[in-house]
Amino acid sequence: MKEFAGSDILTLYGSPRQRGRIHGETYRTKIQELMDRWKAWLALTIGGSTEQYIQDLVGETKFIKSIERWTPGLLEEVKGIAEGAGVDFDIIFGFQLQDEEWWFSQEKKQAQQSPARNCSSVGWQGSTTIVAQNMDMPDYLDGYQVVLRIIEPQSEVESLVFSTVGLLALNGVNNYSIGIVCNNLGQLNHSSQGLPVAYVHRGILEKKSLSEAKSFLEIVHHASGQNYLLGEPGRIIDLECSANQVAAYTQPEQNGRICHTNHPFVNTDFQGIAPGTQPTQGELAAFFDAFNVNSRTRFEVVYQQICEIVDEKAGPETAKRLLQSHDSSTHPVCRHSKPGLPWMTVGTSIMELDVNPQMHVCPGPPCSSIFSSFSF
Repeated sequence: MKEFAGSDILTLYGSPRQRGRIHGETYRTKIQELMDRWKAWLALTIGGSTEQYIQDLVGETKFIKSIERWTPGLLEEVKGIAEGAGVDFDIIFGFQLQDEEWWFSQEKKQAQQSPARNCSSVGWQGSTTIVAQNMDMPDYLDGYQVVLRIIEPQSEVESLVFSTVGLLALNGVNNYSIGIVCNNLGQLNHSSQGLPVAYVHRGILEKKSLSEAKSFLEIVHHASGQNYLLGEPGRIIDLECSANQVAAYTQPEQNGRICHTNHPFVNTDFQGIAPGTQPTQGELAAFFDAFNVNSRTRFEVVYQQICEIVDEKAGPETAKRLLQSHDSSTHPVCRHSKPGLPWMTVGTSIMELDVNPQMHVCPGPPCSSIFSSFSF
């Protein structure tokens, strides 16, 4: 069974540029390997020159202005990662755009296959407040998972982040007990001038309250359609975000419990439909294609299980059980890579949000990986 080694845990301390250099220098060899693996993945996906494609991804999008406006230190951190790892900045910058590259490849009509966005998230509020996620991504990332402890001397905020080498964040929790997980909503409108998802994550983790985090999500211009499930002690919220809309999602019948997969429930800012218009039933049906069968199946499985939670003190073990599900053999919540379907759960993160927040995380499918626990 896989578990994090001591070398997979790294503290990043200092200015943004210094933190990036520590990250890059510590994982120099692994980052260089992973960039080669990423380019090999892109070559299979786009069927063309990866060098030119990465140049187009960076050059034809306008993310830097949004990054400088909303999370300026993170651009410096990415520059530091590139310097420390000895990798060209454009490659490291492009690698941060995990969600954005998916829609960029479709827009360029270069992608040979539709990305299998398969993340599943759950959360509940009570005496123990939990937000948790299976992070499903391409299997080329397997073996490069890390936990980053981020400390900035000029701030009182400290963060624990699940990620891979060379990447700012996949999800995380801070010492103010703000936790965040997410799910891609590729059916929604995107923007080449918005704030990319990895930067949104780190921006959220700089906040000291859920209200501040919610306001941040409501005012930034989003680069990608994404569902964000956030929590603090005694409270969770869920926001479906896109280029032109931020919509709050609730499950009233669940009394403070929420689960989400990869299809929107309340955000109607669909690609191909003019902002502000109400989609027809036919237009909506067009978005529920074969891809969404996967998302709906996983949602039904997790929803049924979350309905059965009766213990108000349900904690990390309950979240593990939900996210280990193989109730559907075709569209499992816990995903394993296999020939022809090179996607897997690259890690499961469970944020336990109370006065002493903890992150429980494993580097691979939760049914066959060992969880490690981290606190502040």
